[in-house]
Amino acid sequence: VEESVIMDDVVVGRHCKIKKAIIDKHNAIPAHTEIGYNPNEDKKRFTLTPRGIVVVPKNFFQ
Repeated sequence: VEESVIMDDVVVGRHCKIKKAIIDKHNAIPAHTEIGYNPNEDKKRFTLTPRGIVVVPKNFFQ
């Protein structure tokens, strides 16, 4: 996890890579998930700010 903010009640699975992201509460990120490394893929699932920060909304990963 690099340059990121992770809110309360978030579980990050093993071997995840997270960079320049804000992860909102109530998320359980599956093992081997990558967030913040591929802007084209991140745009499909999350909000990507003009500065390249990935925002994962509350309850996205159940």
